[in-house]
Amino acid sequence: FSDSVHLIHLVLRLIFVLSLFWGVNIFSGIFLFLSTIILLIRWRGAFNGGSDFMTVVTVTGQLIVVTASYFVDEAQAWTAALWYVTIHSVTSYFMSGVVKLLNSHWRKGTALTYFLDGGLYGPLSDHSLFRKPVIAILASWSFILWEISFPLVLIDQQLAVYFCMIAFGFHILVFRFFGLNRFVWAWTATFPAIIYCSGQF
Repeated sequence: FSDSVHLIHLVLRLIFVLSLFWGVNIFSGIFLFLSTIILLIRWRGAFNGGSDFMTVVTVTGQLIVVTASYFVDEAQAWTAALWYVTIHSVTSYFMSGVVKLLNSHWRKGTALTYFLDGGLYGPLSDHSLFRKPVIAILASWSFILWEISFPLVLIDQQLAVYFCMIAFGFHILVFRFFGLNRFVWAWTATFPAIIYCSGQF
């Protein structure tokens, strides 16, 4: 867990990630999965339930591909892996919306102001638009309705593209106000799976 070993570990991860341009294989699948778990242990289990979880989901998808390929054809293995990632990602947005919907502070818009007050650039100024109850409520309900409607992406591929574009913008805003840069990459990595799986019913 020393810094020098950690650096070597990161370089090896980069090499295996770059190797994915030539396809997923058993070595890259197992290494990226195990090295992700090792990273969590290295940071003493800093599993925040968000980006760490989604990163594990994504590398597990790769592991599913290389494992399932021994039992079914490659197309079926990829389909299973992409659906695994899609279900987790879509559910994460949906459940986030449900939690907000059930929370009266989010419905009233006060939760949004509270979180922004604690953000990187908080507290908000007295003249901030988000201190106006109507704006805070509209913004809160926009997030709630967008998140709980996320499963609609499975109906149509074009709709999935629009939802993923909005999601990318949402994560950029979260990064901008709260500094959570890993959230951008963790969820963006799931968008190709969502777009692939949409409209397959």
